Amino acid sequence: MTTTIDVNKTANIRKLATITTVLDSKPIEWAEQIETIQIRGWKVVTKKNEFKIGDLCIYLEIGSLCPDGIPFEFQEEMKTLTKRLSKHPSEKNILSKKIEEIGKLNTRPEFEFLRESKFLIKIKKIRGIISQGIVFPLSILENVGIDLNSFDLYDGLDVTDILGITQYVEPESANLDGDSKGKFPFNQLISDEERIENLNDVYPKLRTYKYVVSEKIEGSSVTYFLNNGEFGVCSRNQNLRDSSSNTFWKVARKLNIEEKMKSFAKKNNLNDFNIQGELVGEGVQGNIYDLKGHTVMFYASFDINNQRYFEYDLFLNMISDMELETCPIIYNDFELPENFDDLFDLVDNFKTTFGNKVGKFISEGLVFVAKNINSEITITRSDFGRLSFKVKSRTYEKGKLLN
Repeated sequence: MTTTIDVNKTANIRKLATITTVLDSKPIEWAEQIETIQIRGWKVVTKKNEFKIGDLCIYLEIGSLCPDGIPFEFQEEMKTLTKRLSKHPSEKNILSKKIEEIGKLNTRPEFEFLRESKFLIKIKKIRGIISQGIVFPLSILENVGIDLNSFDLYDGLDVTDILGITQYVEPESANLDGDSKGKFPFNQLISDEERIENLNDVYPKLRTYKYVVSEKIEGSSVTYFLNNGEFGVCSRNQNLRDSSSNTFWKVARKLNIEEKMKSFAKKNNLNDFNIQGELVGEGVQGNIYDLKGHTVMFYASFDINNQRYFEYDLFLNMISDMELETCPIIYNDFELPENFDDLFDLVDNFKTTFGNKVGKFISEGLVFVAKNINSEITITRSDFGRLSFKVKSRTYEKGKLLN
């Protein structure tokens, strides 16, 4: 089967900003002015009584990058003034007045409080309570011209584009930033596992499967592919030209990946496919695993011709046959706990099993891939033969060593 459709546009693309319903609220005993509300499986700290159970609101996920409402020509001046204000309190009156004047030009005042964090929404601790994302009232839609009285607002509505929200992607290290041939191939899926917090409504269905559970490795996403006889190398979003200086290509040569993929394809009468993983090592994500050189830990393989992921057992056999490595497998027949929140108790305390600092810091998280699924079942992704999700640690701090 061939396709001319960009499969990443038909997949269950991550929705960064959605209209959703407040499912629950709980007081915080030692903090009278704030409380915790539940949005799907997320827990968010808000002002007390700002939202009540059943309210529709706008939820922005962790990793959302909000727009700066200051006109572009004034953004650099605003940045300079803000920085100077923090270093020269004696000039507070003069600097504050200039900041206020520029602030009057702001078309997106709802996001101004995020300027110090460069408009990026991160997981935070507020009065000792973990807060995952930010919740806004529906009224912020009026700042982008939406009439709340005539616009159809409903639970699940994706307002990411309407609000100008984009997904933050950490810049590649200089040695990874290769010469691009173009965008990621349209007939292959960019790796982006759904988070369990967005799946609380289908959790009973998820519990009907057993899972292979692997450690989520903190690296840089890489895809190696064969397509119409051509071997290619991709970073997370780009198809890269062959280069002697680019690390993705250097690792491909070091591990003989092109030869191994072609040999496997010939032995198994296989046509176009890819293998996807995390490139790790020196200069990548601070080399938190204390590795020498570079390698790739693989986690999935995609059948390009048939537009579906290979079943996990076949993927494991494939990687073994090519004498490559998978991300560390922690459990082979894992059954999900009855209580949704118990997954976080497992992950928040899970120590890394990989590299030269085993057990010395909390892992980024775990990835769950269902075994023996019916290819017609679609719960977390649409029509690609894989049921998987990730559970990220809420206590993870990149490479921070445990006491």
